[in-house]
Amino acid sequence: MDSEPVGDLSPLFFTELVETVGVGVAVYGDDGSYVYVNEAYADFFGVDSTELVGTPLWDIVPRIDADQFDRYWASFEVGETRSTETVHEYNGTTVPVDTITTRRIFDGTAYHFGTIKDISERKEREREISRQNERLDDFARVVSHDLRNPLNIAQGYLDILTEDVDRDELALAINSLDRMDTLITELLTLAKSGDGIGDTEQVSVSEVAEAAWNTVSTGAADIVYPDRSVAVIADRSRLQQLFENLFRNAIEHGGERTTVTVETRSDGFSVADDGVGIPVEERETVFDTGYTTVEDGTGFGLNIVEEVATAHGWSVEITESAGGGARFDISGVEFAD
Repeated sequence: MDSEPVGDLSPLFFTELVETVGVGVAVYGDDGSYVYVNEAYADFFGVDSTELVGTPLWDIVPRIDADQFDRYWASFEVGETRSTETVHEYNGTTVPVDTITTRRIFDGTAYHFGTIKDISERKEREREISRQNERLDDFARVVSHDLRNPLNIAQGYLDILTEDVDRDELALAINSLDRMDTLITELLTLAKSGDGIGDTEQVSVSEVAEAAWNTVSTGAADIVYPDRSVAVIADRSRLQQLFENLFRNAIEHGGERTTVTVETRSDGFSVADDGVGIPVEERETVFDTGYTTVEDGTGFGLNIVEEVATAHGWSVEITESAGGGARFDISGVEFAD
């Protein structure tokens, strides 16, 4: 149904509207001084709105050069709107903000109208991402030096040993070292460029899970695989890495007699174990870089699981398994025809 016209709206109505919109609102005169600010804007600095009236804009925005202000202010066309990200400072308070400013003429007088939004939370998230990237850089240095060097030495000794000894176990050891070398290369790529996956292809969930299980120290743990005919579209190596980290997590926390079950579902697949599980209050933080409950853990395992899933366009949810352990549901997966 069409709404009825509301008729003329009083100035008081608009005043009340501006005061309750939940964002900072300011009106500036043609000389750049505040003519009006609403309480939401004044609250940024913990002052009364009337205190700011008459204050020049450059006293609030450090990036504005008072000597160059007139030229900048006059460069606005009537009706022109500009948005920018800047910092406001007043009364000992610094607030990063997004501003949208428009020039209008009323009764022959020019005014600039602005809305100001506090972006402190967004800036904090950006800083946290920056800190995580720094940790990833540190991790990359550890991987490239502290892991690569002993790996190369082990590969060299195995090459010498295989010249004199013909044992299937040596072939398995070489395969494991080759897999470690591949993972190191991929992790360095992930840490440095953020490129989570390469080319995708049709891969069997069961076959990739089995390959992952064979590279993990499983002890007496057992695994149940899904139907080998079920295939998904994925980067095979990255999917194997996802499984490896989930398997390792299950065994590290559930013990070497844990049973791990890989199942396919209508919208993806899951990895479950019958170990101790993950408390509900910790499930939102387990994917954070640095999270670990194992004394010598790196904290990157489950973070990498989420990175790989996200790079594929998948999502990961943690629930409780039928055996009381942890269950990781990966959804949004594209199945092969």
